[in-house]
Amino acid sequence: MASRRPTRSRIDLDTTRLLTCRDYSTLFRNNFTMLAAVFTAGFAFEIGFNQTMNKIWDNNNRGRQWKDIRHKYIEAEEDEE
Repeated sequence: MASRRPTRSRIDLDTTRLLTCRDYSTLFRNNFTMLAAVFTAGFAFEIGFNQTMNKIWDNNNRGRQWKDIRHKYIEAEEDEE
């Protein structure tokens, strides 16, 4: 006797299929809109990824970067003059 695997209901499958077909036909109807969608998504991903990596880098290297220790050296030079 074969066991039945649980499946999503028919309504969920139809809704998913409808949404993906509608989105596909809207975004990829012609070459220009497809390229615009791909470049926009790539640009947005790049900005988000760079900001996230910069925050991680700054948190891991806090206290060892020039922006963190600059005030020590700049004040020392002004006091000597």
